[in-house]
Amino acid sequence: MKASPELHYPCSSAATVATANPSRLINRLCKHWAHKFPVRHDEQGGEITLGIGECRLRAAEAGLEVRLHAANPAQLRQLQQVVAEHLLRMASGEALVFAWHAGAGAGAAPAEERNRLHDTRERYGRISRGFHWLMAGLIVWQFLKLGDRIDEGEHWIGQTLVPWHISIGALLLVLVVLRVVWASAQRGRRPLPDPATAVLVKGGHLALYACMLLLPVSGILFMLGNGYGLEVFGVQLAAKGPEIAWAASLGSIHSPLAWLTVLLVVGHAGIALLHHLIRRDGVLQRML
Repeated sequence: MKASPELHYPCSSAATVATANPSRLINRLCKHWAHKFPVRHDEQGGEITLGIGECRLRAAEAGLEVRLHAANPAQLRQLQQVVAEHLLRMASGEALVFAWHAGAGAGAAPAEERNRLHDTRERYGRISRGFHWLMAGLIVWQFLKLGDRIDEGEHWIGQTLVPWHISIGALLLVLVVLRVVWASAQRGRRPLPDPATAVLVKGGHLALYACMLLLPVSGILFMLGNGYGLEVFGVQLAAKGPEIAWAASLGSIHSPLAWLTVLLVVGHAGIALLHHLIRRDGVLQRML
């Protein structure tokens, strides 16, 4: 009788992957790795012993059950990434979502994963998550400017929070530039979108980034173009002066961009909640 893998590998994780034909995936992956690693498989299951751990596959009604075993949390994360990437390749375009759950002995892995600075295929790192939630909070703060249309801003929000609108906008401009630089550096490590909706996901993110960049730029052009000057967190960056027609004209897109950003943010949040509450596929957890 074969010894339990837990005797050799103290860390484990598992995922049930929704797929129309789990047996086909098992067959393809086992045949692919048979020339390189020890493999045992049939139509209902397979076992692959890799250099960094063991992968066990089983066809079930809910889909493909994947259980991984490794010697330590670092190897377990590497094994998750390798197995997920190869199964996606074997799926021939079918959308596969991997929501890994800790198994026996892997209690330290989730905490360590959350504390990683860099992104991985399983979740975003601390820096990416920090950028996301800091900017999300500041953008919601900026949306309070829309409250000026209520009683002409004569209320607590309009008198206390809205006056910071220009300064927060300048801060967001700096943050979005830094975030783009960081995202570019993490491009090859980040979680992969569902292939079935990858084009829409990338298009939506591109539109959001464009708005986050153009909103503060157009706001600055509006202030300078209309001769208002520019003061950021109490520091006068540009004094009041004559109007600049071209800057005022370009700055006039600020308000339409703001409404477009509201729609994109609401849509983005709605899709995230759809994944979390309806599909329950672990997409939102990547950013938590």
